[in-house]
Amino acid sequence: METGCLEVVVSRRTSTLVKVIRFGAIILTVCFCFLTFLVHFLMLLPAAGCAVLAYLAWLESVVDYEYVYVDKEIRIAKIQQKQRRKELSAYDLNKMEIFAPIGSSHLDSVKGRDLNVLDYSSGDDSSKPARYALVMEDGTELILDMIGEYGPQIVDIMYMYYPRKVFKN
Repeated sequence: METGCLEVVVSRRTSTLVKVIRFGAIILTVCFCFLTFLVHFLMLLPAAGCAVLAYLAWLESVVDYEYVYVDKEIRIAKIQQKQRRKELSAYDLNKMEIFAPIGSSHLDSVKGRDLNVLDYSSGDDSSKPARYALVMEDGTELILDMIGEYGPQIVDIMYMYYPRKVFKN
């Protein structure tokens, strides 16, 4: 059966820390620029550093995660400010150990293990019913939100190929 390419885009909630760092760095940049005129021209160095920090915080303030299902593989990308796309990783589902909703009793078998948790979810509690954990054989646990039009379709296709590893509810 040909499944093609299915895509889910999840908007990440902006962290309060990123907002504080962004506005704090902007204020420090302005202050160091004024100090350049009053004290010494070398105050431009910390001003430039704060400007770079403000730019990096600005990039992290709007983040979307994109999950693409292609040929028994999930590819995850990070989209910053709706303009910069960075491919993060690709996971072969043949090496999947378990895929189940967060809080499911099926995840009890991996509860005590020391897993490398990578959270690619929205971070918002309103999408909890569609939040899944994908545990790989190498000890990596992915937190994914299967929302939107194609999220449930991806879960159904994964269940069709791996009925003993994928749990819907």
